[in-house]
Amino acid sequence: MTTTILNLEGLTCGHCVASTRKALEAVPGTTQVDVELSKAVVQSSASSQQLIDAVEEAGYHAELAS
Repeated sequence: MTTTILNLEGLTCGHCVASTRKALEAVPGTTQVDVELSKAVVQSSASSQQLIDAVEEAGYHAELAS
């Protein structure tokens, strides 16, 4: 299990946060998700690219935090 921190863009409200959380929770291997307007902290065995893809499929932008 790895902790991945993603920087998020395009989230403006609680609905955006909820949609992003739901998308990340649906990624196989994900056990814990904490989403704010500007970042997500995810406990998962999934790759960071899988998590980024899930956020982008939900309509928002994500990149791996440095």
